[in-house]
Amino acid sequence: MTTMSSITCPRCGSPVPLRRFFSMTNKPFCPRCGWNLDRAEAALAGKATAMKLVAFAIAGLGIFAAFAAGRTNLPILFFLPVLFGAVILLPIWGYYFTRRAIAAAKLSVNPDLARSEPPLDPALQQLQSLSRPRRVRFRFGGNLVVVAGAFALTVLMGFALIFLTAARLPRNVPHPASTFPIFLPALFILLVFPAVIVIPILRDKRNLPLLRDGELAFARVTSQQTVQQGKASYSSISYEFKTNSGQPIQSSAKDLTYSVFEDMTIPVFYDPLDPSKNTTPCATYLRISSNPF
Repeated sequence: MTTMSSITCPRCGSPVPLRRFFSMTNKPFCPRCGWNLDRAEAALAGKATAMKLVAFAIAGLGIFAAFAAGRTNLPILFFLPVLFGAVILLPIWGYYFTRRAIAAAKLSVNPDLARSEPPLDPALQQLQSLSRPRRVRFRFGGNLVVVAGAFALTVLMGFALIFLTAARLPRNVPHPASTFPIFLPALFILLVFPAVIVIPILRDKRNLPLLRDGELAFARVTSQQTVQQGKASYSSISYEFKTNSGQPIQSSAKDLTYSVFEDMTIPVFYDPLDPSKNTTPCATYLRISSNPF
């Protein structure tokens, strides 16, 4: 249904790039048929005030640096605005890049290219052909990749620190316990790692019966938004589908893939006895595999 760099337009079926690094809206849009264009433009309009504040911040920092350099005779302070500007140059450039892309799409968009019933994605067709019980595998992706990468980097740095410290110790070390404080950060990491990765994986086991034996339905995504939770954020989607008996169900979930948006069709696996118990593959670290091995 999706790839790391593009998704399929739910209206015309053409590939739509995911502008993860250069977009300020988090809303992809189709320049051919206009899907999601209004939402992307509205999301970008909300960033205009932030971009103005950034420009004022750079100007204010430049005035402060000029004043401080004149009072302290340290010309190096003039480089502070340059350094600050270099850090925030990417989001500013992304804002204008997205604005130009939206303006160009509004001139070239052709709503007649939209299909009344876009063809079903081949990946969804393959899910229909699978027999139950389905083969479920662990999917290593999303935030787990970032956390595991940070964990591996921290472990490597810890071993490097231990190696360098041991190499500099005198040969006649008075007591072996003097190197024990070095292992305290490693012990802390080993305690945090299960809480961050292992616990979510174990918690995700509740979705295993639904993916393996649940009924399959195709849902339409009704809304997508980025929810700020403290210093972290996540993508939240709402979707609706009908059971095999015609019962309408509305539900919501986290999108761990950050690649599901409004009007898209996603697979949903539900309990036929209680359809409120349902899940979609983008909300779990488990995946359905067609490979018997």
